[in-house]
Amino acid sequence: MINKINLEGLNSYRDVITKEEKEALSSYGITAEWQGGVNSKITTHNQKVGSSEIKKDFSFEIGEPNELLGDNSRPTPQDYLLGGLAGCMMVGFVVGASNNNIKLDDVKLHITGTLDLRGFLNVNPESPVGFDTIEFSFEVKGNGTQEQYDKIINDVRQFSPNYRTITDNVKMKLVTH
Repeated sequence: MINKINLEGLNSYRDVITKEEKEALSSYGITAEWQGGVNSKITTHNQKVGSSEIKKDFSFEIGEPNELLGDNSRPTPQDYLLGGLAGCMMVGFVVGASNNNIKLDDVKLHITGTLDLRGFLNVNPESPVGFDTIEFSFEVKGNGTQEQYDKIINDVRQFSPNYRTITDNVKMKLVTH
């Protein structure tokens, strides 16, 4: 193992999903419960990976800063959005480095974005509602070259599910209960 990544296990799983397409599908879900004001509690559903069900019992809270009617005691939805993006990209980077036999000493991923709240608060119809641009940079210490790191970053941009969900046009579908 390099960088605490089980490459043998990963390659075995690749073999499984190459032979059995249905084993490659991974389903996720959450339930959000309003906690009063602008606060929500998020609880994860069990995850389905192929024919396996993975028990999940995680929860976290979301809020807003004082300026947006909160009390600044919880991360915002945007913090979690950028954090989920970062977590997914980090996995891809570390696995990519490990696949290239690069020993990593330290990796930091910085992600930033600016919202024009005039769009969100319907003050200016020409202001975007979401992030117009999200910027990221990796800070890496290890035995790889910058050229190797750049290739891995390009692979992350191509294969990170959260990166692609944000950059591609994902379909959102309202389902009534």
